[in-house]
Amino acid sequence: MKPARIVLLVVVALTLVRLAIVWLQKPSPDEAYYYLCSQHPAPAYFDGPVGTAFLVGLVNALGGGDFFWRALAPAWALVASVFCFLFVRRLANESIASLATLVLNLLPGFNVQALRVGPQLPALALLILCLWLAWLAFEAEKDSLVWWFLAAVALGAACVFSYAAICVVPLVIVFVLSSAKHRRARDIGGLVILVALPVAFLFPALVWNAGQEWIPMMPGTLRSLWHFDSGGFLASLVSLLYFISPLVAVTLLGTWAMLASGARAHVRARFLFLAAMPFVLLSLYMLYHGGDAAFFFLLAVPILLVRARDFVDLIPGGRWAGGTAVVLALGFSLHAAAASMDDGRAWDSAAAHARDVFLRELRQDNEGLFLVAENPSLASALGYYLKDSLMPPAGHPVVYVGESQDISSQYSLWPTYADFVESTRVVDEYYTEQKGENPFVGRSALYITEEKADEVPQTIKAAFESVTLLEEFPLRGAHRNPLYIYLCKNYQTLPL
Repeated sequence: MKPARIVLLVVVALTLVRLAIVWLQKPSPDEAYYYLCSQHPAPAYFDGPVGTAFLVGLVNALGGGDFFWRALAPAWALVASVFCFLFVRRLANESIASLATLVLNLLPGFNVQALRVGPQLPALALLILCLWLAWLAFEAEKDSLVWWFLAAVALGAACVFSYAAICVVPLVIVFVLSSAKHRRARDIGGLVILVALPVAFLFPALVWNAGQEWIPMMPGTLRSLWHFDSGGFLASLVSLLYFISPLVAVTLLGTWAMLASGARAHVRARFLFLAAMPFVLLSLYMLYHGGDAAFFFLLAVPILLVRARDFVDLIPGGRWAGGTAVVLALGFSLHAAAASMDDGRAWDSAAAHARDVFLRELRQDNEGLFLVAENPSLASALGYYLKDSLMPPAGHPVVYVGESQDISSQYSLWPTYADFVESTRVVDEYYTEQKGENPFVGRSALYITEEKADEVPQTIKAAFESVTLLEEFPLRGAHRNPLYIYLCKNYQTLPL
């Protein structure tokens, strides 16, 4: 049987296994957050472009249940595998393409994303499609504008999932212009299309980010962007080595260095080196800055797998090391998949318990209770499971996040219990110029958190007349802190 058919059977089998796992597990807090974002449509979100939330909302609008929108993760893994095979086969051969596709499916980071809805795999699949089409346009003797147009559409779609995808544009431009033979009018026209279409795809998101003073895209100051975070560096390095697998990560970095040495003389080496460059450099920057380096490095993996075998062959005992790298990656993947399954465990029972406490206290509170969580992750997990039980005011989330000056998630833009609404009623005779009131003033809340009594933030203690611990609820799962439920009485807006 041909290697390609074997790989196809393996990928299909893995997809069925992933679908079964998705069926058996519960949504994670991150998935719940994307679902809630899909219920509050926007041109973009604090966590990135609109693509993931849009797809989740579209599947729900078409009548799909929880399983169907969460099945998008295994589906994108299948699509990414197919595009990886096609891309590597075009630039190498079928044997190497088969091996590259298998290695991609063994990576822990790839397997985790294949089980949880997120932007990583859609961005990866569409980016590889774009580069494959760009190479076809580069090679074409005629109709290259068609290939450039399709590449631009694929890149625009990738940008809807990750802003990082746009970084490939200047490198493709450099690659095309570096070849005198291919500085043709139709290729120059293709490059114009490659720039214009992704910008058109991103235009609504750019307008939205401008309205937020670019905080979602560029948080912090210029100084903070270049600040070295020693603790974050170690955490980021461990995450990179875990999700890419140590030997695979070292092999791919060595492959990139090998491509750099041959980029001047060989067209394919130059294309691969330049295509991988933005994502390798972004991952190194994230290591320095203490960010998510594994996500950006994963975008470079299929590009570097085209020539990874050549690099392995240069190393003494390279075949043995390559086999060890694959086995190690498989071991990390099994551990990562098990941990991913644990991410969604117990949140349904925690939400059910919170609902019972809420309804019990509601019977004793004529003013009406509301729910507040410690952070966006917890608010999303609880809000997702309570969406059919509690009806918040129009446009409001089911569970609020504690009020704060920190602007770091979409919860910062959604209505909150600290907001004032327009009103002609004079709330305070000493402030008659105030034309608004807070409808939550005087009401009580349940604050749900992992914080013990002495750790409850001042923004909660100062905003309520009293804060009393009601219950401690243990969460199932390894290394999980219990949840504490506090009754917070008589809300008053925080003093300025």
